[in-house]
Amino acid sequence: YGEAHARLAEVYLAEHGSAANPRPDPIERALAMALKATQLDPQSAYARCWLAIVHFFQKDIGKFEAEAQRALDLNPNDPEILAEVGHYLSFRGEYERGSELSDRAKALNPLHPGWFHFSSALLHFHQRQHEDVLLDVQRISMPGFYWTHLLGAAAYGHLNRAEAGEVLTKMKAAKPGVSAATEIQKWNVAPQDCAHIMEGLRKAGHDE
Repeated sequence: YGEAHARLAEVYLAEHGSAANPRPDPIERALAMALKATQLDPQSAYARCWLAIVHFFQKDIGKFEAEAQRALDLNPNDPEILAEVGHYLSFRGEYERGSELSDRAKALNPLHPGWFHFSSALLHFHQRQHEDVLLDVQRISMPGFYWTHLLGAAAYGHLNRAEAGEVLTKMKAAKPGVSAATEIQKWNVAPQDCAHIMEGLRKAGHDE
């Protein structure tokens, strides 16, 4: 069952993304499951999508782009696949393409989950539209995910708003011991935005 293996790849990548499990080699386990998924069902857009995301975290961007395009070609109207690909394109700095795909996903699924707004938050941060970032973070509505607080604290920091410290505390509570610099590298944030995010966090009071 290809999709079941792809879902397991998703779970293992979540372990890597959030450091939520002490078991070793989450990316390697995710890769094994994603490859198995594509072997079982070569025409599964979902399997191709998660194989692409594994390559993203392996920092093999060429393979990420190739598999992401295969997923989109196989099913160009699946909102989750559109939003996932848009999400990761935006992290690596392809904001226009990422936002375009995420906007299509939102149009196809008006009752979409909040994380579909991540592409907008990353685009607005790149554009230095920090007030819009705060609105996007509210729409994302994932209080347990440290990235929402990371972006929110950085935006508040740049705006010199008093809420910056409170949101920074929420980020640290969501992921104790978090190093923003490490997370930015892990998620392949575009180089032109790394310094801007870190500057906002420093203004908010974060020193890592």
